Amino acid sequence: MHRGNSHSFKNFVDTQLRDLQARFGMAMWLLTRYRDDEWLLLNTLGEGFDLERGDLLRWRDTICYRRVLKEGPLICTDVAREPLYREAPVSARLGIGAYLGLPLVDHTGRLFGTLCALDPHPQPDLDRPGNRDALLRQAHLMETALVWNLAGLDQQRIAEFFEEESRDPDTDLLDITGWTRILDQERARCRDYGLSAVILRVHGDNLNPDDRAEVADSLAALIRHQDMAAYLGHDQFAVLLTENTPCRAEQVRERLLDALNAKGLLMRCEYEPLRIIPGLVQPEVLLDGAVH
Repeated sequence: MHRGNSHSFKNFVDTQLRDLQARFGMAMWLLTRYRDDEWLLLNTLGEGFDLERGDLLRWRDTICYRRVLKEGPLICTDVAREPLYREAPVSARLGIGAYLGLPLVDHTGRLFGTLCALDPHPQPDLDRPGNRDALLRQAHLMETALVWNLAGLDQQRIAEFFEEESRDPDTDLLDITGWTRILDQERARCRDYGLSAVILRVHGDNLNPDDRAEVADSLAALIRHQDMAAYLGHDQFAVLLTENTPCRAEQVRERLLDALNAKGLLMRCEYEPLRIIPGLVQPEVLLDGAVH
């Protein structure tokens, strides 16, 4: 598995979920990401529940919330007999009969999400001798791969930026072709790791070549080494802020405009979330009827 390669990581997770299901049963296996008050499904395998990759769930409604924060049992062969899990809002709504959940931390030591499984029916054989230790070892393997890949993402971004040959000859920033490729690569990372990114749109009017070069140099100097800038033509610049949110993007926007204004470059700047599917406006709606 190549360090930081999101496609390889997804394939690795899918393989691990298939192996887990073959060994321990359970109707559906999931790798999930905790994000604020959201629970995002990164990988799903199996049937029995109306859940699929990319679904957003309410974190506090989930059994995983109770597993992680209230230290519920790792293996629950019959949810109906475990009050802590039975009382989770979605248990009855989805008809969860059995559950297991293993918290995973990221490369910073913070909660990343869970490796978990669901079944619509009780599974009395799930808690056989040795299963708990085997599941803990499997979670450690998944967590190790996760930490290794997350720690390498910034280096992967930097390498992709410098290896991208499609550039504007006057500014040496990415041109629209290179920009499109870079965005597609970041979309894959967002899908595979549950990340978010923001695009800054910076534009002016009737810039002369010297001003255009000055804007390009200023953008390159002011952003982080893992962020990427492009010149899209017609005095239009763009910046990809990786692993970022609109709240933090507003701070970057103000800093960029202040720096440009100080140089006499009067520019405009707006920001928007990076859409996971190109060109599609995706409403950020949580699912009412889904959780684990």
